[in-house]
Amino acid sequence: MIGSDTLVYRMLFNLMENAIRYNRPDGAVTISICKDEKFIQIRVADTGFGIPEQYRESIFQPFFRVDKSRSREHGGVGLGLSLVWEIAALHGGAVTVEESSGAGTVVLVTLRG
Repeated sequence: MIGSDTLVYRMLFNLMENAIRYNRPDGAVTISICKDEKFIQIRVADTGFGIPEQYRESIFQPFFRVDKSRSREHGGVGLGLSLVWEIAALHGGAVTVEESSGAGTVVLVTLRG
C-alpha cells in the first residue's frame, strides 16, 4: 500500500479508541486485516451495545454523537470517525459499519492495496 503512515496510524488509533470507549466493561476488541490483489480490508470489531441502524452513516459526520448525553462521560468532540472517513478516502478507500447489533459492531475499512 502506498500512503501516509501517520494518517493510517491515526485512522487505526481512532477506530480502536472508539471500539474500546464504547464497549462493555468486560468487552473485547478484535482487529483483522485481509489483503487481496487490489484491496486491503481492515475490520475492527467490538462487543459493545451496537449502533442503531438510523445512525450508521451519520457517525462518520463531524461532531455527530449517537447519544449526546454520553459526550462528557466519554470525552472527545466527535471528530474521530469523520477523520477515519477522510483518511480512508485519501487512500482510495471507504469505511462502513459492516454489522451492528446488541452484541457489538464491526467497522470495515477498505483501502487500495
